[in-house]
Amino acid sequence: MVIRSTLLWAGLLGAVLPAAAAETEGEPSPEFMHTLEAHVGLVQSLAFSPDGKLLASGGGYTDGAMHFWDPHTGELKHTVRRPRGTTSSLAFSPDGTLLACGSDDTTIRLLDPATGKLRRILRGVKGGINSVAFSPDGKLLACACDADIAVAVWNVAKGTLVRGMTIRWGAHSVAFTGDGQMLVGGGRFGSLLFWSTKSGSALRTTTAGTGKVNVAVSPDGSTLATSAKSVVVKLWQVAGRSRRRSIAAGVHNSPLAFAPEGKYLATAGPNATARIWNVATGKLVVELRGHQGAIAALGFSPDGSILATGSEDKTVRLWDTSKHVVITPESATRKE
Repeated sequence: MVIRSTLLWAGLLGAVLPAAAAETEGEPSPEFMHTLEAHVGLVQSLAFSPDGKLLASGGGYTDGAMHFWDPHTGELKHTVRRPRGTTSSLAFSPDGTLLACGSDDTTIRLLDPATGKLRRILRGVKGGINSVAFSPDGKLLACACDADIAVAVWNVAKGTLVRGMTIRWGAHSVAFTGDGQMLVGGGRFGSLLFWSTKSGSALRTTTAGTGKVNVAVSPDGSTLATSAKSVVVKLWQVAGRSRRRSIAAGVHNSPLAFAPEGKYLATAGPNATARIWNVATGKLVVELRGHQGAIAALGFSPDGSILATGSEDKTVRLWDTSKHVVITPESATRKE
């Protein structure tokens, strides 16, 4: 039973936008900056530091290594090897002093990103970790895992488990809203759940599609993006007037990444491409070509001028998005 909800839902504003044709043969898109090569398998996770000076990449399947890069030069700064397991998800703390690394070995490692030194290991869930997210104030860390107690929340300073929430058959993704008041979880079989961060009480349960659900909340807290076992990505308005829009990403279970202020959304596209969309209009802004395998991870730099893409082709590619993503004076200062 739904107690209450701060999320307002609406009908479809328009038909799903048609996917543009894509070609991957030949030269990469002109926005291409660097190819980062160090992984020996799928690149499953990416995260930029809050100051934009460091990019972390994590390997999946047979490659659990974490590599740390200078995103402006493409230089490999250092590498951290896991004793076992994949690096399924990465998230920097808001102050940049910690990097949370989720793994299918059921643990979350907290690292010093500057050195790669292990600070703490968080244990307490029974399933593999699929997603990690810090609260906006950095005091809490949430994870989504393959267990009935599917979303767990830790006190970062103490390293203690605060609470666990249930999603039947486990959770695939998790995100905090911009004000930190709500936690959003995407299930492994189409469910979409919302909880109060303060109390852990359920606010709403609905369906985002079928299969594994990816969730992303825009930095300004206004928009929720979801992808599932469909080529469609749904955009939901978190507050204000009830609205919903769908865009045709072109691939199933697309990874999702918002640019600063939530004006643009990056998704994977067909034929190993990445796409950037205008959130307000739902129109395709640019399609980026160059990878030789499907894109599994996406991430914008804090000022929106760089998009990082991780692929099944074992590489990370960096793209100059400054001509396509409007950089405001406020977001540009984050680069300093």
